[in-house]
Amino acid sequence: MKLDKTYKKVIDQLSQCADEVECQNVKQTILRMKTLCAKQDERMQKILKLSDKQQMAILKLNEELHAYQNNLEQKVEEEIQKRKQQEELLFEQSRLAAIAEMMDAVAHQWTQPLNMLSMYTYMLSIQAEKDKVVPIHSVQQFKENFSKQIEHMTETLDNFRSFFRPLEEKQLFYMNEIIQSVLSLLQDDLLKHSIKVSIHQDEDFILSGNPNEFKHIIINMISNAKYAFKQRDQQNRQIIINILGKEKKLEIIDNAGGIPASIIDDIFKMNVTSKKDEGTGIGLYMSQQIAQKHQGVLSAENTDDGAKFTFILKKDLQ
Repeated sequence: MKLDKTYKKVIDQLSQCADEVECQNVKQTILRMKTLCAKQDERMQKILKLSDKQQMAILKLNEELHAYQNNLEQKVEEEIQKRKQQEELLFEQSRLAAIAEMMDAVAHQWTQPLNMLSMYTYMLSIQAEKDKVVPIHSVQQFKENFSKQIEHMTETLDNFRSFFRPLEEKQLFYMNEIIQSVLSLLQDDLLKHSIKVSIHQDEDFILSGNPNEFKHIIINMISNAKYAFKQRDQQNRQIIINILGKEKKLEIIDNAGGIPASIIDDIFKMNVTSKKDEGTGIGLYMSQQIAQKHQGVLSAENTDDGAKFTFILKKDLQ
């Protein structure tokens, strides 16, 4: 607008010139200059607008690049964590496979001595009955007790061999059957640590998968309770197992003091443990993975005097 006024003033002055032709020429030249300036100004405005758009596009690209870099770093970190978890699981699986081989070797070494002990007991009872030096009922009682111990050792060994042996195909199994099998495995250890386990059941229910894998869940829960009992030096040690078949639910409840509030929300994550240097933080993580593999989910909560772990079957068998 200011430029237009300047042009108008100059043109008005030129219109008063004595030589009208000369003034008109100057006037025309100025008008052409005005038109040229207007075009140049319009071109400059377009360039400035285009430059603004380019600047905005560059800023947007920089923001997207920055976001991509952050996202890439996060994805790399996530992949590193996944790889670490996979390596730890593979290590755990390798360890279990090595234990299975060891148990097979132990079983091979134990079978013959156990058979020999059983035969010696039988021969001793025959000789005692023949010589009649010791009352026959005492010998029979000795034979029965000795045989029970041999049977218990053999059964325990077979259970351990079965527990560590991987199964390729899925099987149908009852929850109560798994609980009884685990308690048989841990019978001596539970007795040693004065832990009383009671089972309550409304009705049994069936799962599909690997029974040996599923046993890990029960063993981990009992193992964690045992550790907590020892840490608190608690005398009255109880674990209650509820088999709620109508709800397709298993509950394992202890009175060992509960899970620390600082970790209870992350208790099923990798490397989270309340055992400090004594724990690996992989037990409950693996338990959750096994639960999901068997169409279920694990949860944990604190009760008034301990912890409660719950397995719920999410998918009924067809």
